[in-house]
Amino acid sequence: MSKIKILFVVAGFYRAGAERFAYEIDKALDKEKFELTIFCLERQNKMSPLWKDRYYENLHRELGTKIKYADQYFPHKSTEVIYRLRQYLNLHPERISYWKRGLNDFMDQFDVIHWMGEYIYINTIADKIREKSLIHMMTARFQKRDLYDSFDHHSFYNFYTPFKDAELKYELEQFKDYHSVFVPLILEINKNKKKWEFRTSSIKKIGIFTRLDRFKPLDPFFYSFHLLLDKMPNCELHIYGNGDPDKEDMNAFLDRIRIKDKVFFRGHQEDIVQTAIDDELSLSWFQGYNNDRPAGYAGFDICTTGTPLLCWDFHPYPKDYYNPIYPHYKNLNQFVEKTIEILTNKEQAEELSLKQYQDVVDSRDVNNYISVIQDEYIRIVSKTKLKQ
Repeated sequence: MSKIKILFVVAGFYRAGAERFAYEIDKALDKEKFELTIFCLERQNKMSPLWKDRYYENLHRELGTKIKYADQYFPHKSTEVIYRLRQYLNLHPERISYWKRGLNDFMDQFDVIHWMGEYIYINTIADKIREKSLIHMMTARFQKRDLYDSFDHHSFYNFYTPFKDAELKYELEQFKDYHSVFVPLILEINKNKKKWEFRTSSIKKIGIFTRLDRFKPLDPFFYSFHLLLDKMPNCELHIYGNGDPDKEDMNAFLDRIRIKDKVFFRGHQEDIVQTAIDDELSLSWFQGYNNDRPAGYAGFDICTTGTPLLCWDFHPYPKDYYNPIYPHYKNLNQFVEKTIEILTNKEQAEELSLKQYQDVVDSRDVNNYISVIQDEYIRIVSKTKLKQ
């Protein structure tokens, strides 16, 4: 029996969530049954200025995965400039063709096209490509309200989703028909990294691991930290992640509320887990979603070290109950009170640490979900063949 040919479509190979997800699947995929190629929507010789290297590219190649860049499918430069200008001025229809027609022929060589992020899905591809496409939802609508506006809401789509049923109805409320399979953010878990310990040190370090951009707002954390310093002036806030705090106006914001001397932008970290261990963080703050879970890989990585984590909920109307595993807050004072409890109460901190660590081990292990992913590939192939 011939192998099923899978095409991953990625925005790049940088250290971001969708790219991480692609690598986690590549490591776990049964290569006796599936043949994987990755299609990167960048020119090979043109990297994003925000990143120093394509971190995951060599890691994929070490697994024997084929990689192809999109160079030959980009339009002529003059066409590209006109397209960008019309896009900026809103002078084009919703579904304007950008990529060369040969892209459909290239994708049609594969049995399943797995898009790593709804934000990279190409809405002008042929229907036959759409029918065997699998779109992995990587963004929530609170981050970008018009996330799905350019989709054809009357067409059928296949989705992998980290959202629960009620959440999914909200996220995809514009669509008339779709098939979805629940797959959360999954990872290979190294149980030897659980090294966090409660510390009675004079300085209490709180860490936030995130990218510095408008899709990951930090203002609730800054206001919370301002309130925290009134009660615990021995705290420091360390922010780890790619991006320029000056360009994102974060330093100016910190100046306005006079806490800049207690906030440290540490930049991109090669190894989040090791950084959390080496820096002896007392606690991590993170973006949360719908009073349910951390909204990103970094949150789960932190929990594998045992470092306790508290979430600010970015869902507009989160579920109203107390989450004992991943406490979420929409109230600054309550968020600060819980922070103080975890920073000062050894028993409470260790209890939360253990609950979160065990939840990640039980529900995020890639080896427990790879069969679900592979079964969905097989289902799409079978459905496509029935139509032929």
